[in-house]
Amino acid sequence: MRRRIFIRNGALASVALGTLPLGCSPKLDTDILILGGGMAGLKLAYELEQAGRDYIILEGSPRMGGRLFSHPTLGRDVGGRGIGDRYDEVMKVVKALDVELVDITENMSSPSAIYLKGELHNPWEGDMAKPSFLEFSKLRNAKSLESLDAWYQSPQLDKPYSEFLKDLGHTDEEIALINISTNYNDVFKTSALNSLHSRAFRKYNGSKKVFNFKGGAKNLVNKIVDALQHPVYTDKMVTEIDDQQTRVTVRCEDGSSYSAKKVVCTIPFSTLRDVKLNAELTSNQEKAIKELQYTRITQIHFDAEPFWEEDGIPPSMWTDTPLERIMDVNAASEEVKLACWVNGTGADYFKEMSDAEIADFTMKTMAKIRPASEGKISYLGTHKWGSYRYNKGAYCEFGVGQAALFEDMIRPSGNLHFAGEHAAKESRGIEAAAESAVRVFNELNQSNS
Repeated sequence: MRRRIFIRNGALASVALGTLPLGCSPKLDTDILILGGGMAGLKLAYELEQAGRDYIILEGSPRMGGRLFSHPTLGRDVGGRGIGDRYDEVMKVVKALDVELVDITENMSSPSAIYLKGELHNPWEGDMAKPSFLEFSKLRNAKSLESLDAWYQSPQLDKPYSEFLKDLGHTDEEIALINISTNYNDVFKTSALNSLHSRAFRKYNGSKKVFNFKGGAKNLVNKIVDALQHPVYTDKMVTEIDDQQTRVTVRCEDGSSYSAKKVVCTIPFSTLRDVKLNAELTSNQEKAIKELQYTRITQIHFDAEPFWEEDGIPPSMWTDTPLERIMDVNAASEEVKLACWVNGTGADYFKEMSDAEIADFTMKTMAKIRPASEGKISYLGTHKWGSYRYNKGAYCEFGVGQAALFEDMIRPSGNLHFAGEHAAKESRGIEAAAESAVRVFNELNQSNS
């Protein structure tokens, strides 16, 4: 059953349509209003452009791209890194717009040092499996999903990931270490279906190579934007979506409003739950918008002289310190650019720290766990996806019980359609956003016929 509701700051309240603010222009601004200028919004706009359809994009932040983010002060990508050669929907755009790529396949398997319980290991020589690979050491014995879309149709596997790992034979100590390596908030709360879907995507998607965008993710974003002939607006943070059955009106933080026949919402649910939403949603859609989790990731970037040449240990490290994992985030193999990659509950350690405090902590901790780095690294800056107001997380992460909401949560609600990385049936990451855009493009064509 659908109910017309408002959603604001997580509070749900039924209201009558007649209580809504008036003052909307009777003239429609466009046929299709796209909310969000990330990969889903841009891909949809690109498809609509090719089909000769009328649209406007409203992006809440000062830039286009969403989580395809070439950070201006860091000079590095903090999102949108790594696409497979079988990311078919993304690759269609890449090839059509002649976006240059860099093959980073070899870099994906580069060695790493291990810092555990006060000792630096290179190579790892313990009886226990290497901590950075613990998660995968027993997964090969686990039952895999039979198709790309089986993850939201497998309630028997919807359990805390920690329980799933324990069933495979992992000890409590191993599970605690795995919690550092996994790209989730907390293995004790996230569903095992996240991991199983990732494995299925790697298996069935069939990608053999991994690429970065040459010159950064901004090059893909700019190429798509340049190919669009309809209005693309930034700094349009949405505060209200009002589906009035014959039209949808969207109001923005700057006081502007836009009306359209259809609205496609690509806004992450982590942000959409702060929007006043007047639409006929199902109870499952309500619940998903209010509760769907997003992974908190904090990246601490720094420049480094090649201290790894001095101690003969790979620059990348797995650690049991608050810095968690130190990675080479450069697209090309001839240069090393390091960043600490901290996930979920680990990111909370840095949540309230100032830039100066993070810099001081990082320099001191690196000097302790990797003495050769002392005096040879300099802090660049930090990007906290969990605190970034336009996303409040790096990507969606289904908690236990939330996969059961999926099929309902992506269905159109009146004149409101849902796209985005969180709304893909099969894919993950950037390809998921593009996949969802194609689904909605088809929905719009069907409703127009």
